[in-house]
Amino acid sequence: MVKAVNLLVVLLILFSGVASADVTEVTATVDRNPVTANESFVLTVTVNDDVSNNAFEASKLLQDFVVGRTSVSRQTSMINGSLSKQTRFTTVLIPQSPGEYTIPEITIKGVSSKPINLQVLKQGTDSDTEQRIAFIEAQVDSTNVYFQQPITYIARLFLAADLNKGNLVPPQVDNADVQQIGRDEESTQMVNGRRYKVYQRVYQITPNKSGSITIPGARFDGEVFTQGQRSIFSSFSNTQPVSAIAEGIDVNVLPVPDSWTGHWLPSELVSLSASISPEQDEYKAGEPITLSYMLTAVGVKPEQLPEIAPDFPSSFRVYPDNDETDSFTRNGVVISQKTVSFALVPEQAGDLVIPEFTLPWFNTKTQQRTIAKTDNMTLPVIMPAGMTQSDIAEAAPTDSRPDTANEKAANTSAKQDINTVASKPLVPVWVIIALTAGLVISLLLNLYLLIKRKSVKSQEKTVKPESADNLNRSRSWQDFQKACKNNDAKAAQESLINWAKTHLDGSFNSLAEVAKRLNIEEEIKPLQASLYNASSSKWTEGKTLYQKVRKQIGRMNIKQQSSTLPQLYPS
Repeated sequence: MVKAVNLLVVLLILFSGVASADVTEVTATVDRNPVTANESFVLTVTVNDDVSNNAFEASKLLQDFVVGRTSVSRQTSMINGSLSKQTRFTTVLIPQSPGEYTIPEITIKGVSSKPINLQVLKQGTDSDTEQRIAFIEAQVDSTNVYFQQPITYIARLFLAADLNKGNLVPPQVDNADVQQIGRDEESTQMVNGRRYKVYQRVYQITPNKSGSITIPGARFDGEVFTQGQRSIFSSFSNTQPVSAIAEGIDVNVLPVPDSWTGHWLPSELVSLSASISPEQDEYKAGEPITLSYMLTAVGVKPEQLPEIAPDFPSSFRVYPDNDETDSFTRNGVVISQKTVSFALVPEQAGDLVIPEFTLPWFNTKTQQRTIAKTDNMTLPVIMPAGMTQSDIAEAAPTDSRPDTANEKAANTSAKQDINTVASKPLVPVWVIIALTAGLVISLLLNLYLLIKRKSVKSQEKTVKPESADNLNRSRSWQDFQKACKNNDAKAAQESLINWAKTHLDGSFNSLAEVAKRLNIEEEIKPLQASLYNASSSKWTEGKTLYQKVRKQIGRMNIKQQSSTLPQLYPS
């Protein structure tokens, strides 16, 4: 009972102390004086009572200083039965210009602190070097650039104490894009006899407007550990808030030259290359070839790269195939790349030339217009056996064929020239008649023998000597059935060509040759468009193509049992 009474007395004393406590003293101190412009110092306001967090507002100091975050800590102690409380406000302030300043009195619950006279030194003054805990140096690679020419901005944070936590804020530039390049670098450096840990970060700033711009300094806000030991009975932290701001930098952004034509691409280095796949000694008409262009530019963003749209000769059918854009950083420099591919299908034989492709760009080092270009490429193209140029052209999808108006005009002109020459007899007429008669008789005789040989051969078999069961068990035909069922364009092409090589007379190296033999040129066009044009929709004509091929094989009188070529799509 006595213990309970004693405990009640102690609680009453504590509560009475809390109720009677009041603010009687407010003090304001700074951690150093003088201070340096654009470098932080700490203002500490101490109140001898427990007050709310919003009892101290630093907004009145904004006129002369950049105000950082304010932290609040509290401490309660009892000495000889006397209870005391204390609240401490810690605020980071950054002066932006040298001069004499006054931190006004701080009033909390009617009690005011004394004002503080503060001297702010110009950055770089040796008088304050020994007191500096943190400062930032910033530099750019050029202060005179062109519109959209990238600026390399390097911020270096110097810290003389161990870092607890912090954040380096990039410069906030109007009418410009700012992005970090690469990773931070750490090192140590002696400055006026004091060792600093240096953190370096690189930014790329791309101005989107010409004229004079100011790059505000990068800013650091954080906490460093103090050298004193923290008491286990104290709630005050052993860390100290620190902030720093780099000096602003003025940059002049020049507009695009009036004489410039074409896409504006300012860069230190631009390269353009072209490659053919597959690389062969010769190519066949009607078979696709992949042509890829790669554009590489140093120091620009991917969205600044221009479109790659070469002009191809009419001897090719052209299908856009692929378009990829990428960027990466190497040795602290942003490199952007664009790769564009085309599927080219040659429509005639001969040495076909792909002309050079040129792309103008502005060299920021020489301040001159420069041309990036590819070399002319000559492709030796042969006509597949048994095929003609008209066969290749007819096999092309009608909606993807290039304009051949110039080609038709040239053919018409050539025919007119031949007719003009033919109208002028160079030998006697009777000689021409005799040669023509002999040629006609020879052609008729050869035609008769050819028809007779074909008739005998067709009576034996249209396909290669092979049983109907073998045809039904053909792996290539099963693959063709599966490909058509799944609408797999690539697999359908390969399996149909393989089946034709095995079961039809002749040599088949392309889809166009098989289509001509089976008389399925129209049905094969959607498959060709899907194979040669990556931008077209997915091939969905598998059922139609399979039924047409099966029907055409039946018309060719291939001997087969009822189980041969089972229906993939039952009716």
